[in-house]
Amino acid sequence: MIGRMRARVGRTLALLSCAALGAALVGCSGSDGQATPRPPGPQPGTPTSVEAAPRQPHVTGDRQVELRAGLAVLTDDRCTPEARRRVCSVDGRQSWAPLGDPRPATLVAAGTHLAERHTTWTAVLRFAPAARGPLRGTAHEAAASGGVVLVLARGRVLAAVPAAGVHGSTAELTDLDKATAWSLVGAFEHP
Repeated sequence: MIGRMRARVGRTLALLSCAALGAALVGCSGSDGQATPRPPGPQPGTPTSVEAAPRQPHVTGDRQVELRAGLAVLTDDRCTPEARRRVCSVDGRQSWAPLGDPRPATLVAAGTHLAERHTTWTAVLRFAPAARGPLRGTAHEAAASGGVVLVLARGRVLAAVPAAGVHGSTAELTDLDKATAWSLVGAFEHP
C-alpha cells in the first residue's frame, strides 16, 4: 500500500516537473494561459556571432630552438633532469636522454590541421632554410639510434618528432589527438 502511494507520488511529481519545464521552455508564464513574448536575443535557429569552432592554433615568427636526437626514458624517474642527464617535456610528464651535441635552428611556423580522413591531427613544424642541414643530421642520428628528433627551448622539449617525419626543413607529427596537437603548437607560442 505504501509502496503504491510512493510510486503514484513519484509519477505525479515527475509529470508536474515535466509540465513546468515545458511551460518554461515555451515561455508560458501568464496566469491566463497566454504565451508571453520571448526575451530579446537570438531565437532558436537564428545564427549568432559566436564562433562555433575555435580557430586552429598557428604560430609564426622566428623562434630560436635546439635540435637533438634523444631516446625516451621509460623508468619511474623520468623527469629528473638535475639528477641525471635528461631533458623533460614542457608538462614534465615525459623525459628523454639526449644524444650528441645540440644544433641551433630557427623555427618559423608551427601549425596543426585535421589529417586526410578527419580522424586524427597532424602538427607541422617549419624551420628556416638554414636549419635544413642540422635537421637532416639530427634526424639521421635519431634514426640510427632508434630515437626521435627533439625540439628544445630553454632546456625543455617542445616536440619529439619521429625521424621519418623530417622532410627538408619541415617536421611532421602525425596521428595525434586534437588536444595533443593543439597543445604541441601552443608550446611554441612562448618557448
